Amino acid sequence: MNEAFLCLGGNLGSRLGHLAMARNQITERCGAIIKQSALYESEAWGYRSENLFLNQIVKINTPLSAQKLMRELQRIEKQAGRIQGDKQYNNRTLDIDILFYNSEIIKSKRLCIPHPRLQLRRFVLMPLCEIEPLFVHPELNKTVKLLLSLCSDNSRVYKYKPSPYICVEGNIGAGKTTLASALAKKMSARFVPEKFEKNHLLPLFYETPAHYAFPLEYSFLISRFEQLSSVLKNNRRAVMSDFSIYKCLWFARANLTVKEFKLFEKHFHAFDLHLPQPDLIIYITTPRNNLISNISRRGRNFESAISEAYLKKLDICYNAGFKKLKGPVIINLYVEKYDAKLTSVMLKTLEQLMKEKFGWPD
Repeated sequence: MNEAFLCLGGNLGSRLGHLAMARNQITERCGAIIKQSALYESEAWGYRSENLFLNQIVKINTPLSAQKLMRELQRIEKQAGRIQGDKQYNNRTLDIDILFYNSEIIKSKRLCIPHPRLQLRRFVLMPLCEIEPLFVHPELNKTVKLLLSLCSDNSRVYKYKPSPYICVEGNIGAGKTTLASALAKKMSARFVPEKFEKNHLLPLFYETPAHYAFPLEYSFLISRFEQLSSVLKNNRRAVMSDFSIYKCLWFARANLTVKEFKLFEKHFHAFDLHLPQPDLIIYITTPRNNLISNISRRGRNFESAISEAYLKKLDICYNAGFKKLKGPVIINLYVEKYDAKLTSVMLKTLEQLMKEKFGWPD
C-alpha cells in the first residue's frame, strides 16, 4: 500500500456536499482515508473571487500508482461538475490535488509530486500541519510545521464552523414539516416553513387544475425564491427548511402541459442560479395510503380532492428529479408506519448519518 496526502477544495455550489461526495468516492475508488483534517475556509489563491473556498486535507492508503490515482481523482472532480477552464486559477465545484505520494519525487508532463506550490499556500499547510506536522517534504527537506512557519502567504485561512443548509422533501402528507421543525430544534438551526397557506390560488387549482396550474406554479416559484433568498443571503447560521426550490420543478412537471413546462423550466433555472444549493436533502418516502391518511387527518378542505393517482404522479416526478439532481447529498428516509415515537427515531437515525457524512451536529 502507498500513502498519499490529498487536498480537497471548492468554492461553487454545495461546498460541504461536494467535499462529502469526494471523501466517499475516494474511499470507494482510491483507498481508505486514515486521517482527515478539519474543514478550513479561505480566500481564493492566485486570483480574485467573491466565493470563499472550503478545503480539507486527507491522508489515504492506496493500492494505486500515482498516475492511476491522479486519473481516478480527475474522474471524481468531473462527477462533481468541475469544468476545466483555460485559466490556471478559477472558481470550481471540486479540486483534488495530490500533495505527497509516499516520499517520492515524480516529475512528468502530467504529474508533479510533491505539489510544486504547496509550500506557498497557507490554506494547504494549515490543515496539513493539523494531521501530519512532522512529515518531511522530500525535495525541500523541511517538515510541514516548519514550512508553515516560513510561509509568506498572508491570505485569511480559518477553521470552518459548518452552518449547513438542509431541506426536508417528500410528497404531500409525508411529514416534512414535523421532521424539519424537530430537526431544527435539535440542531439549533433556523426553521423555514413554506408559506403555502397564504397562496390563494391553491384552492382554485384543486377545483380547476388545468385552468390554474401555470399561475399557481409560477406564484410558488416566486414565493419560494423570495423566502429562501432572504433567509440564505449572508447567513452564518444553520438553516432547516421543509421544502426546496427544486419542488417547483417537480410539481410543475406533474401539473403543466409539455409546452407550459418548457417555458416554466427556463424561468426556474433563471431563479435557481441565484440560490445556494442545499448541502443536504432528506427525502421522506412512504406508502401512498399513509399520505392519504395524513392528508385526511390534517383536515384542509382544499386538499380533499387529492387522489391516490395524483400522489403517484408526484412520486414519479420526485424520483425522476432526484436522479437528475447533482450537488446536494441526499438521504432517503423510508417510513413504513407513522406513530408517536417515529420523530424521535428518525432524529436519531439522521443525527448518526449526518455525523458520518458531515461531522455535524457537534
